[in-house]
Amino acid sequence: MKQVYLLLSTIGLVAPMICFGIHFTQRPESAWSEFFAAPFATWVISGFSWDLMITATAATVWMANEAKRLKMPGFLFHFAAIFLVGICFALPTFLYRREFYRRDLTNASQS
Repeated sequence: MKQVYLLLSTIGLVAPMICFGIHFTQRPESAWSEFFAAPFATWVISGFSWDLMITATAATVWMANEAKRLKMPGFLFHFAAIFLVGICFALPTFLYRREFYRRDLTNASQS
């Protein structure tokens, strides 16, 4: 599963950054105003935007609880990643790190 999480994390970083980069280079004079208006431009897009925001909120709550339960450091990185890149990067990256952390905990308990 680690390879799947790593692949998803990489795609989740690269794909939004390409789209954001294209947006900001093609529309420099109105990039920021359009960036915040576009997610609610139509009812359909608004529905997807709400879906994504609710999913990101649920994932954030779960990641915070899971990090606390496992005493896993670094949650703030993932929290910041949600806002700086998106949940498509933050969640798979968290899951990838969690796999290593759980493995290390298992190895430590067996020693």
